[in-house]
Amino acid sequence: MIQYDKERFIRHLQAMVQIPTVSSADPEQTRTAEFEKLHQCLEECYPLVHRTLKKEIIGKCALLYTWKGSGKSSQLPLLMTAHQDVVPEGDHAMWKYPPFSAHVDEEGIMYGRGTTDSKCNIQAYLDAIELLIEDGFTPEYDLYLAFGYNEEIMGGPGAAGAILHDELQKRGIQLGMAIDECGGISVRNGRHVAEIFVSEKGYADHEIYINAKGGHSAYPPLHNALGKLGKAVYDLEEHRMAPKLCPPVIQQMKADAPFRKDEAVRQLFSDPEGNEEVLKELAEESALINQMLRTTTTPTMAKGSDQANILPEHASVITNSRILPGETLEDLEAHFRSVLPEEAEFRLIKGHNPPPVSSTESYGYRLLQKIMNEKYPGISFIPSMMAGGTDSRYYSDLSPSRSVYRFTGIFYDGKSGGAHSVNEHIDTNVLCDNVEFYVNLFSRYGEEL
Repeated sequence: MIQYDKERFIRHLQAMVQIPTVSSADPEQTRTAEFEKLHQCLEECYPLVHRTLKKEIIGKCALLYTWKGSGKSSQLPLLMTAHQDVVPEGDHAMWKYPPFSAHVDEEGIMYGRGTTDSKCNIQAYLDAIELLIEDGFTPEYDLYLAFGYNEEIMGGPGAAGAILHDELQKRGIQLGMAIDECGGISVRNGRHVAEIFVSEKGYADHEIYINAKGGHSAYPPLHNALGKLGKAVYDLEEHRMAPKLCPPVIQQMKADAPFRKDEAVRQLFSDPEGNEEVLKELAEESALINQMLRTTTTPTMAKGSDQANILPEHASVITNSRILPGETLEDLEAHFRSVLPEEAEFRLIKGHNPPPVSSTESYGYRLLQKIMNEKYPGISFIPSMMAGGTDSRYYSDLSPSRSVYRFTGIFYDGKSGGAHSVNEHIDTNVLCDNVEFYVNLFSRYGEEL
C-alpha cells in the first residue's frame, strides 16, 4: 500500500522553490542556469522517475517527460502540464520570510515564490509517479509531462507552451486528456465543492499611442500627445464592450448558485438567461460579474517623454484585455477602432483568442468526478471559466474529445494563497491529498467507467 510522507513532499517542494526560476519576457534573457539547477534538483529528488521515464529538453529549457505504457488501454495519452517559471518576487522587505527561502512556519505554512504557482504541481506529479514506480506500477497508456519555462509572460515569441505543443504535434500525438494548474476542492455552505476550469479567457496586450510635435514644455499646446491619449484611454474605459452571457458562464452560474450565500445572487445565478438584463446591470458595478460577462480592457502602463521639461512626441499606454469565449481579437480591435479618436493608433504586442471550451461529458471529466466522489462522497462540481490563462490552451487542438482541464487535488482551506503577490504561501497539510489525487488519476486513467 502506498504511503504518503508529508515531510518528503515538503523537502521536495522546498528544494524547487529555493531555486529562483524567474521568467523573462525576452527569450534571449531566459535565466537558463537557474532552470538547469531546477532540472538537476528534480533528478536528485526523483531518481526512479529519471530512470524510468524519458526526459527531453525542448527549446531553451522546457521539460518533456514520456512514460510509455504497455499499450493495453485504448485511451489516448494523458498529458500533465505545469510551468517551471515564477513571476518576479517583488520587494523583499514586504515578505514575511525571504521569497526563495521556502520557510515553513510553526503552523505548517510554506512561504516562497512558486509555492502555489505552480511548483506544487510539478512536485505532486513527480512524487505521485515516484511512488507508483516504487509500488511496481506501469501505465497501460502513454503519459506525458510538459513543463514550460515562460508561462508567466502569457505567450509571445519563444513561448515554451507553443514549442512543446509543436513537438507533440510533430510526433503525431493526440491526447485523451490534458490537465494543468488551478482548480481544486473547498467547502462551501457545509458541502464539498470541486471547481474544474473548463475554459479560460483569451488575452491581449496592446500599445495605444498618439504621435505629435514635441518641443520645450515651456511652450505647450492646449493638449499635447499625452493629454490627448489620456482622454482617449478614459473614453475606452467609459465605453466598454457590451456584456453578454456565454455558454460556459451560464453553466458555471447554474452550478455555483446553490453555494452562494447571498439569496439575491443565488436566485440570479439559478436562472442566468432569465435574469440576463439584471446581470448586465450588475456588471456595471461588480468587478466579479463584469469579468464573467464582458471582454475587459484596462490600461496598466504609460509613457510620455523621457524628461519633465520635454513635450512628448510619442505618448503610449499599454492595455491588457481578457477576451470572453465566443469573442475574438478581431472583435476587440474593431471595438478599439469604434471608440478611439482618429489620431490614436494601436498595435497588438501579443495575444491569443480564447481556447475552445472543454466538454463536461467526456471520459476524462467523468473520471475526475468519479475519483473526487470516492474521496468526498456527494461532492458537487462547478465547471468554470478562468479569467486568467494557463499553458493548457496550447494543447486544445491535440484533444479530439475536448478534454483540457485546469484542476488539482488541492483542498483550499483558506491557508494557501498569494500567487503573484508578496508572501505567496501554501499549507503543507494539503500536499498529501494532492499527491494522492494524482496517484489515483495516473493509476486509474483508462479504466472503464
